[in-house]
Amino acid sequence: MHIGLTGTNAAGKTTILTYLANKGYRHYSLSDILRDELQRRRKAINRENLIQIGNLLREKFGPGVLAEKITKQLRSNYSVIDSIRNPAEVEVLRKLNHFILLAVDAPVEIRYERALTRNRNENAPTLEEFKHIEALEHSEKMNAQNLAACMKMADFHIVNNGSESQLLRKVDKILAAAAAHIRPSWDEYFLKMTFLVAERSTCLRHHVGSIIVKDRQVLATGYNGAARGTQDCLELGCLRDELKIPSGERHEICRGIHAEQNTIIQAARHGVNINNSTIYCTHSPCIICAKMIVNAGIKRIVVCGDYPDLLNMAGALYEEAGVQFERIPIMNMVINVLK
Repeated sequence: MHIGLTGTNAAGKTTILTYLANKGYRHYSLSDILRDELQRRRKAINRENLIQIGNLLREKFGPGVLAEKITKQLRSNYSVIDSIRNPAEVEVLRKLNHFILLAVDAPVEIRYERALTRNRNENAPTLEEFKHIEALEHSEKMNAQNLAACMKMADFHIVNNGSESQLLRKVDKILAAAAAHIRPSWDEYFLKMTFLVAERSTCLRHHVGSIIVKDRQVLATGYNGAARGTQDCLELGCLRDELKIPSGERHEICRGIHAEQNTIIQAARHGVNINNSTIYCTHSPCIICAKMIVNAGIKRIVVCGDYPDLLNMAGALYEEAGVQFERIPIMNMVINVLK
């Protein structure tokens, strides 16, 4: 899903951006293009100059130029794009698959107080100046900023006049409503399967599921649990809890085998070739599983949640071995296995 953000200054867009980034969305900003242009021209980066340079670029290259540039930079199917200020930009972005536009607003007095606390040089020193500069963002000229028109085009609207937690609850409701009407991508389709697999887990701490896929065919599945033919933690209790071992430490002190390991073992038992395949998992692999994934010839890893691995070395390993790692959000399902 691609989420476009538009709205008035200091309405809460940055808070939403951070929230979505933590869920796995990549952040792109039309304003970054303007900042780069101001730096190239050696001009101060302030709100008024950003407005002026944006209008100049639209007049020279067309009203949708910033959106056209940003779409060429997209490297993920899960992105959040902010600083949308011209209706033509919205039209360009609507050509993306699964694009929604979210508008954020709040009373001007509240937004001005928020702007002051940010201490940014693009903020106005007085409420009157704040309103004056804001009026420049509501031009009806084709190549100029027109926030009001963009906000009218939005699929969803948020009035952020409360607490941050209230704002984020509103965002969650919108994401769930939007995702309910979107056909899942292949990654979402297979990642959702891992949560079903995870329900078979016998671990008392984390229910983890994993599947290996190649050419859109499921080759093997696995969940975390005790070795075949032995008693599991549901019967004996958690050894790690008894020894007070935190998650992510001393992996060898455990009755269970990790989901990723079981998936690779399952493929080996049945003679299934998993070279150049993709492994989907509810959680990010620990360093032990990461090394096994690399040596098994798996070339892509897709996860939804994190696992607290103390060593935190997997990222460097993937980069060196040329294994692609991607974390994607799943918004239209209730995830009970992430703890």
